[in-house]
Amino acid sequence: MLKVNIRNVLILLFSGFIGFVLGLGWKIAWEESQFIIAEWSEDPILVICPDSQLSPYRVHRAVDWWGIRGYKIALVHWDNDGKICNLRRFTQGMIFVRGQGEVLPNTYAVTTRITVVNKMMSAEIILPNKHKHMPRLLEHEMGHAFGMRHIEDIGHMMNPIHESGGEMFYVPD
Repeated sequence: MLKVNIRNVLILLFSGFIGFVLGLGWKIAWEESQFIIAEWSEDPILVICPDSQLSPYRVHRAVDWWGIRGYKIALVHWDNDGKICNLRRFTQGMIFVRGQGEVLPNTYAVTTRITVVNKMMSAEIILPNKHKHMPRLLEHEMGHAFGMRHIEDIGHMMNPIHESGGEMFYVPD
């Protein structure tokens, strides 16, 4: 019969917890030092959910904006019946654009990403309908879906303050 030493189990659990916390801290510190924190292995599929209520013109304008800068979308899928959008929140290789979801107060939109070892797996853009037509908003959120974080430079597409952002884009040193 196997005898379990509670003390050794607790030490093992505590060591695992400490390792997890240190690893997470290292990951966060590394991401804060990078502009591009993850990249797609293959060009993602952009899935436009019915609740986004975005026009084809608006979506293609944002896709073209990033395409000129070397960030490609494999396919834009208009999920008019919601079958793909209703399957799961995150699906590998896809960026979902939704019109409904949780955003913080005084926040125009939010993008959530799933990354594994610096590779983008999936992303979800929540673009509330009352803000969907703001200039550059979809482009900015697509930047996050392409793996970029904010940069404080005035006029840069990835500036965290919409009013301080602009059409300028470059990867900082």
